[in-house]
Amino acid sequence: MLKPVSYKTDQYRAYQQALDDFGITELLAKLSKYSDADFDSTWMQLKQQEIEMLAAILISQLTSSIDGKLIADYLNVTRHSKQDIVPGLINLKFPDTSIELPANFPDAANTPRFLYGDRLRWLTAESDTDWGIVIGRFYSYALHHCCWTWCYLIWLSKDSPSASWTSADIAWEEDLEAISEETNL
Repeated sequence: MLKPVSYKTDQYRAYQQALDDFGITELLAKLSKYSDADFDSTWMQLKQQEIEMLAAILISQLTSSIDGKLIADYLNVTRHSKQDIVPGLINLKFPDTSIELPANFPDAANTPRFLYGDRLRWLTAESDTDWGIVIGRFYSYALHHCCWTWCYLIWLSKDSPSASWTSADIAWEEDLEAISEETNL
């Protein structure tokens, strides 16, 4: 049990205990040493900030994948004192890859924000971002949002950073913003 925090060192110990109690320390350690056929953290030379970001993303994914059946299964196990099988229950559920187009398409689709010929740039905190002109769009399932949304085909400006290796790119609507006609593309 935690004792009341009274000193800075006690605060650190309490914080560290919370990280340990909720499995965060173990997750961070596993990410820093993780290796399989698809990923090797040593080869990737992960920085501590990247490890923490990956942990946050994984926790977020777990949080968004929880459903009633999963909660009921865990509760059943804990109520029947079978904690030794709890780790085996974890099974992230991702959307089925054979997702069907919405039955009432195109009425179900949001109106696209951008039209052919619109000048757009990628939203980013960096000043050096790609930009270009919309030459196409399609309605697609965005796994990262678990919903259907617009994706745009952008013909990159010859001065765009990625133009040295590609002439066009695609981006989700949420990742783009309009730029003025005066902007030199």
